[in-house]
Amino acid sequence: MSKVFCMVSGGVDSSVAAALLKDEGYDVTAIFMKCWSLSQLEKLGVSPDLYGCFWEDDAKDAEVVAKKIGIPFEIWDFQDEYFEKVVNYMVEEYKMGRTPNPDVMCNSTIKFGIFFEKAKQRGADFVATGHYAGRSTYHGYEVITKGKDEKKDQSYFLWRVSQEKIPSILFPLSQFEHKSEVRNIAEQKGLITAKKPDSQGLCFIGTTPLREMLTQVFGKKSGEIVTANWEKAAGAKRLTKKDTLQFNKTGYVTIGQHDGAALYTIGQRNNLKLGGGPWFVYQNDVLNNRVVVQHGEQKNSLLASEIIINNINLHIPFSSLKLDKNGLFHCEGQIRYHGEMVACAIHFLTDENGLANSAKVTCKTPVHSVANGQGFVFYDGEVMLGGGVIAASH
Repeated sequence: MSKVFCMVSGGVDSSVAAALLKDEGYDVTAIFMKCWSLSQLEKLGVSPDLYGCFWEDDAKDAEVVAKKIGIPFEIWDFQDEYFEKVVNYMVEEYKMGRTPNPDVMCNSTIKFGIFFEKAKQRGADFVATGHYAGRSTYHGYEVITKGKDEKKDQSYFLWRVSQEKIPSILFPLSQFEHKSEVRNIAEQKGLITAKKPDSQGLCFIGTTPLREMLTQVFGKKSGEIVTANWEKAAGAKRLTKKDTLQFNKTGYVTIGQHDGAALYTIGQRNNLKLGGGPWFVYQNDVLNNRVVVQHGEQKNSLLASEIIINNINLHIPFSSLKLDKNGLFHCEGQIRYHGEMVACAIHFLTDENGLANSAKVTCKTPVHSVANGQGFVFYDGEVMLGGGVIAASH
């Protein structure tokens, strides 16, 4: 009997995943990961009033489900590792003016990183999660595929998972086309999580408001919100002679104030508090603590057709990719979770060992609001082939 360690969060998805594995005859152990608590928030220097991860309640629900299913239950504490590898990464990326994806980092370093290794040390043949994703074979290699429920597909978040680990991962929910099917199974099995609302917010951090958290971490750093569009600026504020002088000198006019450029990301439209909108963030200049905005009528100024990506992780060897006569790999790409899929041609840049660590992506259709730090993920149909981190675009 194959031994499976199933990650359970106290939600309906992981509850049903564990139950299905038990029904299929696996020797299942349910593991709840404690990655965030009030003490971690205090360690970050953030007010306890922002705490939004009530792990004790979730752990209790997960334990009740495990008992109902009839499988062992354990809690593994990964708080220090999560703080070091996910939280610090997220804070440093925002501080540099980039847009991180902590859920991607959590999957690669925690769930399919230290959890995976500990499970294997404990004798696991497989690890399992409640992700809406699947597994298949592509050119002879085990790969991750999209979940059948397009609205719930989470393959985007798994691009950093190491290829050699994929054969040891089970996605029990890959068979379902709708979330309602999962909830129906939970109800049929009498699981207390059947009607529990879906979790919100970042992985493990829960409903802790990110903007407020970062404001406290960085401290308020008042600065100017500016635009190069003089005509539209008039709709945002009453312009003065001082504004005219500033515009003639710098090419920008101040139309608002912010609490820190690092709190904004490219394409953002909310929390600007500007009149005469809509406005969106064109540049978050953290070096000068300045946020540059464009009016909605100029939204095409944020379109990019060429994207440079680094830190590439492929789920099949580079040598197995089918390149055209010009050495380009044709596929589809996605720059954000549930973002538009765009046809693209990728020119991989290889090192002296023949490994593809960076690439230039040419999109057949321009992509809007490409932010440095985001992941660009490659797809061939339903197959997710890996991805990289966006370093530049134009």
